[in-house]
Amino acid sequence: MSRLQRKLMPLVAGLITGPGLQGWRRRLVEWRRRLRREPHLATFYFRIDDPYSWLLAQALPRFAEHFGVRVTPRVMLYLDGSMYPEPEMLRELAPTDALALAKLHDLDFPAQWCIPDREAALSATRCLLKHEHDERFWSLAHALSSALWSGDAARLRQLVGEHGQQPEDQAQLALEARRDQFLGDGHYLTGTVHYGGEWYWSLERLDHLARRLEQLGRGDGPWPLDYGRAKHAILPGAPAPQDTEQHDGESDRRPELELFFSFRSPYSYLALPRVYALADHYGLRLSIRPVLPMVMRGLSVPRAKRLYILTDAAREARLHGVPFGRVCDPLGTGVERCMALWPFAAKEGRLREWLLHAGEGIWSRGVDAASDAGLRQLVVAAGMNWNRARRWLDDDEWQRQAEVNREAMTAAGSWGVPSFRINGTLIWGQDRFALLEQALQSDH
Repeated sequence: MSRLQRKLMPLVAGLITGPGLQGWRRRLVEWRRRLRREPHLATFYFRIDDPYSWLLAQALPRFAEHFGVRVTPRVMLYLDGSMYPEPEMLRELAPTDALALAKLHDLDFPAQWCIPDREAALSATRCLLKHEHDERFWSLAHALSSALWSGDAARLRQLVGEHGQQPEDQAQLALEARRDQFLGDGHYLTGTVHYGGEWYWSLERLDHLARRLEQLGRGDGPWPLDYGRAKHAILPGAPAPQDTEQHDGESDRRPELELFFSFRSPYSYLALPRVYALADHYGLRLSIRPVLPMVMRGLSVPRAKRLYILTDAAREARLHGVPFGRVCDPLGTGVERCMALWPFAAKEGRLREWLLHAGEGIWSRGVDAASDAGLRQLVVAAGMNWNRARRWLDDDEWQRQAEVNREAMTAAGSWGVPSFRINGTLIWGQDRFALLEQALQSDH
């Protein structure tokens, strides 16, 4: 990337992620809708072997009724494999995560779940394709999903026998075409709602759609079920910050909270303030374990995925009051230099300040961490001496530790950040703080 491109990047990112452009687009969408006298329409991308799709399918009928939105299901099955760097790990992690979310939101998901068989998933999908446009879709989707995820083959055959299926060749063609179109439309994850030009993935984004619809005057009142509550811990008033990176004899006896973190992950940056608040409140021994970004570990992150993550992170940042928008991607040299200064910051007792200021500089102020001028700005903002700090840039010990951390993260069952581990429980994502707090409290 050229120097000019790096200078322009924060300006372009700020435009893409800013509330001004978002507001203008929303007004344009609403003006067109009114001009055409169309109802409020949303599309729901449902995949029966995706546990997040099933959870969202349980919530959407009531959500749509409350806000007067017509939700059209679009059945999927095949997806672009390049969007899923570790599909086998996801197959194991997603149902565990979905079960925890179902308990939090009082939704259905079997405690003794089974990973769906591919042929069974296709059979159920063909049944849903036949009923995609009739009123029975939602109840049928629920019944089929329950049978599939419970491993109840007899019940699945019964349902398919009663309701019929779309012919196999016709279904295969439709599903393959939808896979290709989905990526072209700008997304890659099922369990997703598309409304008015914006994407809302999973239960944890319905709160954004609810606020948008409320601003349009939709609904009898505020949406009564906060499906965004998994993002927040219930801290009744955290005490003043403590140095959670200390490892004296007293702190070693405290429960350990591990955070696998990347400087190139906007979600890692968004999680930091809440991680520190949680650790301070519960007196945890916080261990933040840096890893290299997926791209620098040989895993692909296609353009459609990067763009969605950027705009979604901006939306989440506004929700949590975290500065965000003028981004200067630290990929490559910027990440390496930030990682190299990690041991120095820890030695100086300024690791918390380093992570927070480096994150804000990269994700909010467009600071180029790959340059000496930019890195110096971040170091000084964190209260450290630049002349001492720069001596650590030639020390490559951080590479060994990053690989140790990656191996630990993979062994725990995750490939991406931010991932947390507490009391032996792995929790994935910056929108899982309520689940993280539940895991903490279960040990008390």
